[in-house]
Amino acid sequence: MLAASTVFAQSNSQIVAPNGLIYQIAGVDRTRKDEEIVIYTPEYYKKNSTFKNGVDVLVVDGKVSVINDRAGAVYQQNKPDPGAIAVAAGKGFVLSAQGAARKWILANFKTGDELKIGGTLAGFGGAGKASVAKAGDEVPPADTIPCFPGAYYRKAVSSFDAWMGIAGMVKLGTPKVDENRLDAATKQPLDNFSVYMGGNAGGSYEVDAGLSWEFTTDENGKKSERRNAFRPFWRTKTWNAAPAQKEYYFYPGETVQMAIYVVAPKKLRLVISNGKDKTFQADFDAEGFAPNVPRQFKRVNAIDQVRNEGKPAQPTKAEVIGAEWLQTVLLRGAGADAKQIPLDKKHFTDMRCPNPNNIVVTTTGEAKGAEKIDIYGTPKN
Repeated sequence: MLAASTVFAQSNSQIVAPNGLIYQIAGVDRTRKDEEIVIYTPEYYKKNSTFKNGVDVLVVDGKVSVINDRAGAVYQQNKPDPGAIAVAAGKGFVLSAQGAARKWILANFKTGDELKIGGTLAGFGGAGKASVAKAGDEVPPADTIPCFPGAYYRKAVSSFDAWMGIAGMVKLGTPKVDENRLDAATKQPLDNFSVYMGGNAGGSYEVDAGLSWEFTTDENGKKSERRNAFRPFWRTKTWNAAPAQKEYYFYPGETVQMAIYVVAPKKLRLVISNGKDKTFQADFDAEGFAPNVPRQFKRVNAIDQVRNEGKPAQPTKAEVIGAEWLQTVLLRGAGADAKQIPLDKKHFTDMRCPNPNNIVVTTTGEAKGAEKIDIYGTPKN
């Protein structure tokens, strides 16, 4: 299994509203900062008063008991500060929120609502430690999703839910170009290859991140004549790539660990490593991945086509064979206690584009999200 405490380390848990929206918890029993939600034990809350620029919420037995909007009273209604909530020792806990977090609390909760942390009903025993959602709380994946034209690919994609990321271990496939499909000017192949992960926030903000087939540079700075190795990349609004250096080149047949996950609000982390002497890590802004936005994660094996995105896939004899995902997990919850849920058939939509005849998938370990994937531009008989 991949190490959650190292590769997948994250910092916070989440509050889940009755409507399924989520917001990150910034901490427990500490001073609340701008735009944060912080949890307080009754004992700490009584000795360390919150400030009047936020809202305090008392949660008892998993339900909202009191909503005390101090900022609303003082700054909007010109009333005296109602002060802290009266709490009983050992009974429930208090959420305190300021700024955008305050507005989220007021928009999504009312007295009597159930309040969950990471999908688990929030008695205080789970407040100081990240709880994880039970399988029954998950949103199931779509039965089908339309293909986006322009490439040959196999995508395994989750539902939109409170997922925190995806991780896996993959043996890289071997590409073969179609020598009859070359750019007239550069004489470079018009087909390329990639194996990557990524996600989507709210249905509108897409991220791709993983390995793309690229040129290499030798120790004398000479660029290869053809693309000949996989190199890390990530694409949000712009394309970004690891430096063209040998420690970031990965080759067909090599086994690598790959992960992309939420590391902070609106920020993702990409990690790619062979577990020995080559590791690449990048944190990057992903503004759509806000705390209260449902998220979808994916893994993709592809034959991409140059200047063809959104157009029908062009006929080609290019292929990439021998790729094998040895393990794939979705991440749910937060911190070292994040639950790793196998990307089995119950957890993803199976997309084989543009036609299933181009994609050969062999399941090798259902319980581990493991399978072999071969992609052929021209289907094999």
